[in-house]
Amino acid sequence: MARRRRTEPTVAAPPANDATPRDTTPPGAKRMWLAGLEGPRGLACLCVILVHVAVHYTPGILNATRLDFLGQALTFFFVLSGFLLYLPFIKRLESGSSAPDTAKYFVSRVRRVFPGYLFIFVISNFVLQASYLVSPVTVGWADGDEGTGMITNPLNLLAQFTLTQSLFPSTLQTGLNPAWSLTTEWGFYLVLPVIGFATFALRGRIQLSAYRLALIGPAVLLVIGVVTNYIVSLLQAAHPEYSPLEAYWGPNWIAVLSRSFLALADNFAIGMVAAVVFVALGRGAAATWSTARIQWLLAASMFGFTFASLAAFVLNPRFLPTIFSVAAASLILLIIAPLARGERSWIAVATDWRPLRYVGTISLSMYLWHYPVMILAERFHLPVQNSPIGLVWGLVAVSLITLVLASATFHFVEKPAMNWRA
Repeated sequence: MARRRRTEPTVAAPPANDATPRDTTPPGAKRMWLAGLEGPRGLACLCVILVHVAVHYTPGILNATRLDFLGQALTFFFVLSGFLLYLPFIKRLESGSSAPDTAKYFVSRVRRVFPGYLFIFVISNFVLQASYLVSPVTVGWADGDEGTGMITNPLNLLAQFTLTQSLFPSTLQTGLNPAWSLTTEWGFYLVLPVIGFATFALRGRIQLSAYRLALIGPAVLLVIGVVTNYIVSLLQAAHPEYSPLEAYWGPNWIAVLSRSFLALADNFAIGMVAAVVFVALGRGAAATWSTARIQWLLAASMFGFTFASLAAFVLNPRFLPTIFSVAAASLILLIIAPLARGERSWIAVATDWRPLRYVGTISLSMYLWHYPVMILAERFHLPVQNSPIGLVWGLVAVSLITLVLASATFHFVEKPAMNWRA
């Protein structure tokens, strides 16, 4: 745990995923990257790759160990997005400044996601011909090459190029399979400025503190997520012809709804709440509590909700992501709570371990490239046994190849796009 020591926050390398981790530096002052969050982002990316490798190559190990729980790492990404992107709104709301520039916000989101995504899709589809033509749920994963090739249908291509493929049953899970989550992210990107506008419009009109006012938007998203998930459960019960896998991932409208921003809005909402807590800590909230005490409470919350998530995973996974979101938010605050007070975070120093931090930096490309890599590995008959050793070998092989491709994409496509100024 961090000692109560006044010093400058540790600074991490610039992020390379869906959001920009910044501290709560007052508007107009020089900004710094929040330390400690790139490593967990990299670890989450590797967890997703591990699950997918297990699904494709070692289903026996997957079923015996239930490694698919690690797929909740994707929930961590959603929570982190909610946290990072809501921070500028809260800072400005609390300081009495105007709302962030919406045009600049959207331009930054486009430049952050689309250059890397479009480059990887074009290469994977037209050069490698390693895109999913149909949902893999319909063909299974016994042969990872089944149902793949080059998308040529104009409407399907239009959906892929605009990241709207997850909004239609016929294109759900096609193209770059993991890219469905980017569609969900964009749902949040579009809604966040609306929440910000409404929040700033209410400032001065209702007698609430800035922090309570900032919690209204997340509360609305939390309700939307919980209600939508309940509706999905009713629809799934009304259509027993769909297996659980098909009802969540198959080419049908129920699966589209279950993968939509509406169903996952609560994940982002929990991250937004964490952002409010972070800014409040930086402005003197819980001043009588030591940083160590706050971190112990956050650690207890993280472990408690992680165990609750494991129980939900076994008993009733309906609201598993919602529960895990609290654990993810607790982890984020555990790492950076000292930074809010201008103290050094020893946990952030540990999570900024250079190899993991680098994976976190290039995690968007890692996330998108690993599926085409697995498809090509199947075509070239990469030998992977259905055993623990086979799982480790498959993870290492896929990760290393993906790392090379992702590094090139980040340095020659993503980074120039982020640094470009009109």
